[in-house]
Amino acid sequence: MKISAALKDAFRVYFDRFGATVKFLVVEACITLAAVTPLLFLTDDKLKMLALLAVPFWILLVFWARVNAADAMRDAFGEGSLFSYRLVDPSSYGKKLLYGLKRALMLLFWAAPLIACVVIVRIHMAGTTDGITVMRMIKSFGGGELMTGILYLILILVAALLLLAFGCAFHSGDRHAFVRNNPKLVKGHHGKIVLCWLSSLIALLPIIIAIVAVIIRYLPALKNLNAIITNTMSLPSLRGTLIILAVGAILTIPLLPLRSLIPAAFVNGLEKE
Repeated sequence: MKISAALKDAFRVYFDRFGATVKFLVVEACITLAAVTPLLFLTDDKLKMLALLAVPFWILLVFWARVNAADAMRDAFGEGSLFSYRLVDPSSYGKKLLYGLKRALMLLFWAAPLIACVVIVRIHMAGTTDGITVMRMIKSFGGGELMTGILYLILILVAALLLLAFGCAFHSGDRHAFVRNNPKLVKGHHGKIVLCWLSSLIALLPIIIAIVAVIIRYLPALKNLNAIITNTMSLPSLRGTLIILAVGAILTIPLLPLRSLIPAAFVNGLEKE
């Protein structure tokens, strides 16, 4: 199965059945919002512990829904539709949930370095509130050079994020093989699946451009280290930043199904071969 063929199939399903794609996106969004609804308890100090309910809700709803979504995508590459009863199909719920848990554990493995970085930083930053102390810690980490310390931190963070991204890419075809009752379908094809996942990042292009634009807006201010330390830094308009991010997000949302459709198209092609 060629990646170009997978891209062609994914875009065909996306555009030829755009109405069904939008409905599919709405259903997925509703399920996700239902799972994170307990986070509203964070707005009340007395009830904020109830926000932890978002974790079991996410496991019980989203894990199941993502497998159902893969099932709907399988139909879409045939004679079916992305928008169908399969999106909320309760059959084999336990099996789907167990698969979701297994997949989550695999991704946690890939995320271990990132989690370790966050924990280490929190331990070292415990009780630190002023910018001068933070700068001294970063300078010490860089062997006496502030910029070297910043560079080291960025490199470590990027490496940890790239490892997690690779894990997501590596396993991006697994659920599509799972719904076909053939987990071994993707065996030996993970290289191409990773490339498909990278190709699917085109769906995030609007928000990526927006984030880059925001970074460019803030770079001149961030270069002034003295202003950061003395808390006299002049930042660009927050309203302008929010508008840029909002536009990027709005343009990205309709493209989100492509993130899954491209790996799904590749696995679908493997099944036909």
